Amino acid sequence: MAYTLTVRIGIGVSQDPDPFKAGADAVRQAKKAVPKPSLAIVFGSIHYDQKKVHEGICRELDPKILMGGSSYAEITNAGVTKRSVAALLLDLDAVKPRFAGAEVGDNPRRTGQALTRGLCEGRKGDLPLALLFSSIATGYDNETLRALTHCLENVPVVGGMCCGDYDLGLGNPESWTNYQYVGPKLTKKAARLALLDLSKKDFRLGFGFEHGWKPVAPPVTVTKAVGGDVYEIDGVPVIDYYRQFLGREASREFFEQQIQRYGFSLVLEGAFAGRTLLKLAVKTDFEKGCISYFPAEELQGRKVQLILASRKGLVEGAKAAARRCREALGGRKPSLLFVVSCCTRNAILHSKMDSEVDAIRKVMGRDVPIFGFYSAGEIMPFLSKYEQIIDPKTPFSGSFYHTTTLGIVAFAAARKPEAACVPAEICLEDDPRRLADMLARSEEVLDNTEGFLANLSRKSYQDSEVLKKQNEVIHRYTPHDVYKQIGANAARGQYELSDAEFNGCFMFLDVKGFTSYSEKRGSKEVVRALNEIFEPATDIIYACGGDVDKYIGDCIFAAFKEPKQAVEAGRRILGLFKKLKRSPFTVRIGINSGRAVRANVGSKDRREYTYIGDAVNLAQRLESNCVPGRLLLADSVYKKSGARFRSARRRELTVKGRKEPVVAYDCGL
Repeated sequence: MAYTLTVRIGIGVSQDPDPFKAGADAVRQAKKAVPKPSLAIVFGSIHYDQKKVHEGICRELDPKILMGGSSYAEITNAGVTKRSVAALLLDLDAVKPRFAGAEVGDNPRRTGQALTRGLCEGRKGDLPLALLFSSIATGYDNETLRALTHCLENVPVVGGMCCGDYDLGLGNPESWTNYQYVGPKLTKKAARLALLDLSKKDFRLGFGFEHGWKPVAPPVTVTKAVGGDVYEIDGVPVIDYYRQFLGREASREFFEQQIQRYGFSLVLEGAFAGRTLLKLAVKTDFEKGCISYFPAEELQGRKVQLILASRKGLVEGAKAAARRCREALGGRKPSLLFVVSCCTRNAILHSKMDSEVDAIRKVMGRDVPIFGFYSAGEIMPFLSKYEQIIDPKTPFSGSFYHTTTLGIVAFAAARKPEAACVPAEICLEDDPRRLADMLARSEEVLDNTEGFLANLSRKSYQDSEVLKKQNEVIHRYTPHDVYKQIGANAARGQYELSDAEFNGCFMFLDVKGFTSYSEKRGSKEVVRALNEIFEPATDIIYACGGDVDKYIGDCIFAAFKEPKQAVEAGRRILGLFKKLKRSPFTVRIGINSGRAVRANVGSKDRREYTYIGDAVNLAQRLESNCVPGRLLLADSVYKKSGARFRSARRRELTVKGRKEPVVAYDCGL
């Protein structure tokens, strides 16, 4: 004879101020429909004494079937409640959950392996589902799920991390303290797993997952990270990157509070283009200059995108998750919805904390029993259809640990539950109409402000991107020393460069043979040939500590702080051309040291900040008197550099502007 599964569902919620009574009362309500449950999932508010809540729960039912823990807010058909205890009791007839527990420590993979002991064998149903409620550990909790799914062959795992007092701020260690109901034990660092051996004949399962955060900036690359600790974004210190949006003068407290609304999403491609996996900033270390992101993984070199949370976006995300879940059921009406959302989402929704659950009920049906909690991390498949989730060949198969997201699993029984008990909506005392109107107006202002801030963030980023590109162009067209000085002055509120004395070394480099070469060729070919010379020569100058002041036709004028730097750069450039035996060009280089003035020349509309003085003029005279393929060094440069050359000949030169002969050394490699 064919066997038909009987399903019984009971949900209870209590806001009794006494934690023991709240725990006991919530269970008693649910037991009206399910007097002999095979599974009990209970969540108790973080604001209750958890020991007393647990005692009250265990007084009313067999603690061996209990799982759950502390939560930020509780979800039932009564709505989203805080400072409450919510209980879900299930009787799935012949389906008896198999339980496992494990300590949560610094090795998440070991936790996953411990949870699967005794559960990998003896599977009865062909539609298995695992429920997991755990303490948050290192942030690398996806390693726990990988170990689980490896043993359980990609069985979908749903649940979440029990929550601490998030309102204290993630910088407060107490915000991480949470409790788990591991059967008869109340723990702070443990996980409890229940494996349900369901059958396709009796059930259909659908899953929904989304976050609804909106991009506010183009994709960027993590250029320095150690695991989930990020130091630089596109070469910019990560804290400075955020200050573009939060303000340069923002206090540390304000900074840590606000970055909770600015997460990073990993950019997906291919069939999943347009969908993202979110990383939440959970800790800022101002001394080390890094921000830690959960779920943690190796972020070095990853492409990410800055995203912003708004109440409107979160509700849209909840609707999208519900639609995916409904489609996965293939038209079958759900018998029960289990929802897990993030405590961050609830804090952002604030006085509209019912809105995302209302959005789910509009899509799935208001008469469907609904149960869940706001967690410190959500465990849910990324995909919606059971067949895709269990197929290891499907990208993103299995389940994942997420943050600031919303996940739904819908149970659709083959027949309507025989008994179902759901709590009535909890009604607060009506406010006077005047206060209600004021609240409505304030909500509208808040929504509009959120929209304004989102647009401001986008504009701020777009403006900074334009400035960044402009600065990159300016940097290429400006001597590096000048660029750095302008930046330093601007940071102090100064926007002029003052004339200054400079004691250093000056180099003039001239390309010989270029004039005759350019007479016979087109402009593009001439420019390309010149850049093929200037690019390696410029790289050598910067590598030796110099700075290119300007390019003058086929000549380079550069400055160095020390004679050793200038002579080494000259040697390397001669060596470069010596290797290019077939090159129609050669170079001659003159180097002199001494005092010059770095001054502003030109007009108010077009200025140049350059070196002026006799030392500069003599360097140019030495270059014009140099033999191609050699260096002509002023006497002081030759002696101070300490360089040794294969050939070095002392010369006395008569140069323009000097009455007495100038001593120089003609040097070659």
